[in-house]
Amino acid sequence: MAENKNAQQVREITDKLEQGIKELFESERFKEYLRTMSKFYNYSFNNTLLIAMQKPEATYVAGYTSWQRNFDRQVMKGEKGIKILAPAPYKAQEEREKIDPLTQKPVIGADGKAVTETVEVLRPAFKVVSVFDVSQTDGKELPDIIVDELKGTVENYEAFFDALRQESPVPISFEDIPGGAKGFFSPVESRIAIQEGMSEIQTVKTAIHEIAHAKLHAVKPDEKAAPEDKKDRHTKEVEAESVAYTVCQRYGIETSDYSFGYIAGWSSGKETKELKNSLDTIRKTAAEMIEGIDAKLKVLLAEKAQSAKMEVEAPVKEAVPEEKPEVPIYRETANYAYEAGELESYRASLAANVECRRAIEAAISSNYGDNRLDADAAVKSVLEQFSPERVRYVLANTIQQKDFDGRIPQPLKEWAKSVEVCPENASRFLVDKPNPGLTALFVDAFRQQTEPQKEATSEKIAERDPEVVAWESDEITSIEVKTVEVKSPVASMPEEAAQAPKAHRLTAEEKEIKAAVMDTLKGQIAYNNDGMRASYRASNHSFNLLARNGVRIEGNTVTQNGEPLFKIHRRHAARKTQGCYRELMPTLEYVKQEQKQEKPSIRDQLRTAAKQQPEKKSPVKSKTHDMEL
Repeated sequence: MAENKNAQQVREITDKLEQGIKELFESERFKEYLRTMSKFYNYSFNNTLLIAMQKPEATYVAGYTSWQRNFDRQVMKGEKGIKILAPAPYKAQEEREKIDPLTQKPVIGADGKAVTETVEVLRPAFKVVSVFDVSQTDGKELPDIIVDELKGTVENYEAFFDALRQESPVPISFEDIPGGAKGFFSPVESRIAIQEGMSEIQTVKTAIHEIAHAKLHAVKPDEKAAPEDKKDRHTKEVEAESVAYTVCQRYGIETSDYSFGYIAGWSSGKETKELKNSLDTIRKTAAEMIEGIDAKLKVLLAEKAQSAKMEVEAPVKEAVPEEKPEVPIYRETANYAYEAGELESYRASLAANVECRRAIEAAISSNYGDNRLDADAAVKSVLEQFSPERVRYVLANTIQQKDFDGRIPQPLKEWAKSVEVCPENASRFLVDKPNPGLTALFVDAFRQQTEPQKEATSEKIAERDPEVVAWESDEITSIEVKTVEVKSPVASMPEEAAQAPKAHRLTAEEKEIKAAVMDTLKGQIAYNNDGMRASYRASNHSFNLLARNGVRIEGNTVTQNGEPLFKIHRRHAARKTQGCYRELMPTLEYVKQEQKQEKPSIRDQLRTAAKQQPEKKSPVKSKTHDMEL
């Protein structure tokens, strides 16, 4: 009876869904949406692949001027374009046989040969152009048939979501999803991810949507579907959102504004063939989910009520935190885990890494104030939650991913390379919110607390002189005294080496100037080699630094306030590339003269005095005296 009642309710809801989408197609909002969408160029399959490879989250793509002219939007400064191929045909002259317009046969001349003529033809060609996604632009809002996000709360939210977790065939986790997606189902990793921080209604609707994907569209390796049975992306999305709408309506959760627009956007047209062909699947899946949620929700609410009753009746006891076993670090890829049957270990380790990353970011944030970080306290709070091995793994991954950042000291980069980190999903447990300098301080404090410090001193057992031992034992009655030649402990240096100038040590300011000069030269070389296609650009910081210090690059000389500072030694490749010898990074030689003469050291003064005095040789004498004790 209950099953028939659920099926009837589901049918009524899906009928309402179908009618709501039809009304949306007739609305002025949808007409405005179509007018705007018609302005977007329909890209070829190859260009669609190029866009997806460069910017997977791209939705609406257009050229720079097209955004200005058609949409009243401007590409934001600093945004990189998406490279695609655009038709660029050109005219060419071509010799062809002359065709008689009446007979449509070649015209034969007096010599018996076909008469030819020069005609102008259009040859197909392509050129590389840049387009930009709507997320890279700013200006007038584009009309949309989908509301931004559902707002509101859900009654008994925690129990309801626990029921969804139990109903889901794969684990559900919350995380920060890049690209603006509200959730996704990963068939490879066999898991569901939901964007954290959303409203209760949006979270529940998204969870049901992804559970429907997991139930209907999961790829099973032991099952092979015929090509005609495979569903396209439009059908999958229409089915998942229809199931989500139906289930939410059954529990009094209103999602019409969002779901109608979502389904209409994925439909091929007003006929809604995807919805009509999948109605039976939608109704069956929704009814099964409602039945399962009802049973699980009933048990969870009963357990909650019983637990609340026991808490009221039971005496107050001091809560003792339960120690959870540490999840081992899994260092292999998802494909390896799938083949080895270790997906549970893979997912558990990845989830623990993400939680550890969040704990580190929270610890740095809570222990930072007045431009000072209490690194020891931050590390201590994290180690109370996670093992040193887990924290080391997450920190090493972070520094490996930020190897390019100059704010992280080189010794920490070398330390990070000693830790083996699996690169797959490494960005998910990357400590990215704090400043890299604060992260480096945290790593230093962590190493001091967890890694043993190397002892600088080594214990040596000194061997005692046998004569001293004999003297202390009253075994010596006489002492042999020898007179030997005493030489200076400082060896004399060759005259050439003594007069050779010492290598100049660059000051901190000069090192900074040298780095800025090399950065500027690198940009110049990249432009000289590749022209406008050069991928490297010198930073504005380098230009500003050189300008502040009065540094200019003039030919092969770097000057500071008009005085030579560095000499540039140009280098070129030994072999030609693209018809020329490509310029390589140069070397800089310090040429600025010291303003002050360094005062000679005491050692140098002694060496000079020793060279000026005549050498005195004294014979080696040996005298022995018997001394009675």
